[in-house]
Amino acid sequence: MPAVASGAPADADTLACYLEDCRQLVQAEMEHMVPRNRYGPVLYDLMLDYPLRQGKAFRPSLCIAACRALGGRLQDVIPTASVLELYHNAFLLHDDVEDDSLKRRGGPTLHRAYGVPVAVNVGDGLQALCLQPLLDNTALLGLGKALKILQVIAAMARHSVEGQAMELDWVRRSVWQLSDHDYFLMCYKKTCWYTFMAPVQIGATVAGASDHHVATLRRYAGTVGLAFQIHDDVLNLVADEGRYGKEIGGDLWEGKRTLMLIHMLRTAKPAEQARARQILATPRGDKTDGQIEELFALVKRCGSIAYARSVAGRLARHAERIFARTTDWMPPSLHREFLLQMADHVIARDK
Repeated sequence: MPAVASGAPADADTLACYLEDCRQLVQAEMEHMVPRNRYGPVLYDLMLDYPLRQGKAFRPSLCIAACRALGGRLQDVIPTASVLELYHNAFLLHDDVEDDSLKRRGGPTLHRAYGVPVAVNVGDGLQALCLQPLLDNTALLGLGKALKILQVIAAMARHSVEGQAMELDWVRRSVWQLSDHDYFLMCYKKTCWYTFMAPVQIGATVAGASDHHVATLRRYAGTVGLAFQIHDDVLNLVADEGRYGKEIGGDLWEGKRTLMLIHMLRTAKPAEQARARQILATPRGDKTDGQIEELFALVKRCGSIAYARSVAGRLARHAERIFARTTDWMPPSLHREFLLQMADHVIARDK
């Protein structure tokens, strides 16, 4: 029996095992959700392309862990946890199109392999598949919990597209006069809500947690989410490409507003700032390898990578202090330990 189902005692490799258990459980559920009919080769088979590339499964794992840590049943949370992974892959497909990314999880992005129209339609299809399992929660969990989950999903989707809109607008208008707070707000909306906050809130809701307990977990998750995104941006520049699975330096090619670039542009010399903005404003297809190397050297010279790592580390420690407030109402378990370990894992991972 998987450790996530049995609640077996934690060991040295708890987090990796927990993630893998959840990934396998959710993958089986997603394969069950995806129809098998004559549209398979042009739609449904492609919906499973990204999921079968073995992602991290953070979102469903957090959802399952929050539910189980508070006494909820695995069979009650698996369908909604799987919906979160379907949404995630839909967002990835659309995000890759918007950024014209080259790689995803070690392979070519779907729009590069099949074209933009197909990728967009597959992303739309994944979102459409999410509706029925959420409606089915009415019978599985009762009307009250089903409606609460729908409310969280609605807020998650809205925040996610608002955060994406912020980032796309900054790129479109070549906005670089940004503060750390601007970046945090964008990440809070684009990443924290659907990657960390919604999963733990939904898991706790399935378990019947009080509003106060849900709010504490949501605050913890949001803080971990910020640390996660900052470290993810760092990995985009310094990770081993073989393990990272995405294009190293892709954020520089795409001109994404990361904490490191914002820091570099306020600490570099005026002439260096002007040169950096000139390169960043250049369309991806017109940038050169030399220009990207020039940007990366400037980021390192300004200490921006070290700065980002420092901020991520402070956020992770703050998250742990928030989580300590759960001691009185969340008993020790494998699931609680997994939730706590995530604060450290998000800034220590190498992919």
